[in-house]
Amino acid sequence: MKKIGIGVDYSNICKDYNTVYLDRDNTDRETKVCMKKTMEWVALFLSELTQEFNYKIYRLNNDSILDISEIARKRFLFYSLEKEMLLQNFILQKTYTSYTSLAHWGESDEDSLMIKNDDEGEGIYFYVSKDSKLHLWILQKLQDFSLETLAFTEK
Repeated sequence: MKKIGIGVDYSNICKDYNTVYLDRDNTDRETKVCMKKTMEWVALFLSELTQEFNYKIYRLNNDSILDISEIARKRFLFYSLEKEMLLQNFILQKTYTSYTSLAHWGESDEDSLMIKNDDEGEGIYFYVSKDSKLHLWILQKLQDFSLETLAFTEK
């Protein structure tokens, strides 16, 4: 199945804050409130998703099961002017499958989801098989958000 990405900009979560300025090292009240709200939203969304599809969270080539808190945290979700943004991805699936690369994951027919962070720290990306039950579930859950549709281009 063809993989497709769904981009969620944090402005969908923090409607009254310019999310371009979400720097995880900022300590002003508005930034902290927006980051907390975003982390709570990500945790709740992933909790519902993992329960609905009976998924566990893994790294691309590691069979250790991770907690949602590995994703719903500042270091993964937000940019830092003082530190490098570490681009990461996580695979959510029922049982562990080893992938040698993101391209290998993209070629698989495995019922799974890949989550990727944004290099600018402005959003989060969910990659799924196009028109799958998971894809349609995400679109329905996020129907009130303005979403970006992305091609899966990992080679």
